[in-house]
Amino acid sequence: MAEMAQLHLFPFFCGTPSKLAFFLLLSIFLSLPVGHLAEEGTLGRHCLENPPTLNSSYGAGSVKEIGGLKAYVSGHSHSKRAILLVSDVYGYEAPHLRKIADKVARSGFYTVVPDFFYGDPFVANTSRTVQDWLKTHGTDKGFEDSKPLIAALREKGIRAVGAAGFCWGGNVVTKIAKTDLIKAAVLLHPSWVTLDDIKAVKVPIAILAAELDNGTPPKLLEEFKSVLSQHKVKNFIKIYPKVKHGWTVRYNDSDATAVKAANESHKDMLRWLTKYVKKT
Repeated sequence: MAEMAQLHLFPFFCGTPSKLAFFLLLSIFLSLPVGHLAEEGTLGRHCLENPPTLNSSYGAGSVKEIGGLKAYVSGHSHSKRAILLVSDVYGYEAPHLRKIADKVARSGFYTVVPDFFYGDPFVANTSRTVQDWLKTHGTDKGFEDSKPLIAALREKGIRAVGAAGFCWGGNVVTKIAKTDLIKAAVLLHPSWVTLDDIKAVKVPIAILAAELDNGTPPKLLEEFKSVLSQHKVKNFIKIYPKVKHGWTVRYNDSDATAVKAANESHKDMLRWLTKYVKKT
């Protein structure tokens, strides 16, 4: 993108010094990794693609109230290990997300998918933009709501909690990973996660990223890896080739390649959570 911008700007280099300075600054700006620039309220172009058809009755589990929130729960209620799955902007009724929850539950976890949006997930193709929606559904609120939920799980006898988040949920899980509330975290194509966020992470963390995702470009992931290693935080960072943001939870069921890539990420997520939560 930066190279294209510089090529298009070439005719102006013969102009005034002010023009030259302006376009040089613009080309530098365009060359910066998007992951350093993104703020909550903006999403990459892949973030909203292939929206799910929500289904409140989908899945092998059921909906319960935990810690003041409705949540889809799956797995044996007597399990002492719980996994919190935090959705993208489309919420906890997405069938693929519930399918993942059931998959995690079959490994022996009590799996909880909270409705952090209080029945108001983002709806595509309406007059309300995602920027407007985010004004009342920020990740800070999601993080605060996670605290009483995790406390309620512990009151039920849960001894160890892990968390995995998708896009919007990846940012929430990053915030939780800065505390002692969980034993391990997994971020799946997270949004708005900065180097400063990663510097504050306290628990083993896996970051599963898409090759085609400017929100977490390879250079930024390398910096994440470096700082986590410096801080002696156990980590696993993997870039999945030829996939784009959202591939783990908004894949097309009729696309065998997409399903295979999504399943691979689910296995990697479960492997990490099993290692640091189930065996705790």
